[in-house]
Amino acid sequence: MTEDRIICGCNDVHRSTIENAIKDKGLQTSQQIIEELYVRKACGACEDDVREILTEVKGN
Repeated sequence: MTEDRIICGCNDVHRSTIENAIKDKGLQTSQQIIEELYVRKACGACEDDVREILTEVKGN
C-alpha cells in the first residue's frame, strides 16, 4: 500500500482522502478534485500530485 502522506499541506489533505473521493464520488478530473476537497486553492504546489493520483486511481 502507498504511504498515506499529506498531498496538500495548506489544507491538510492526505492521499487517501483524494483516492477515496475519486472512487466514492466518481471524480473524473483534477478540477473536480480541487473543487471537492479544496486542494491547490492556496499555493498550488500539490497540483502535479493530484493529477498523478487521479491517473493512478483511474488507470489512465
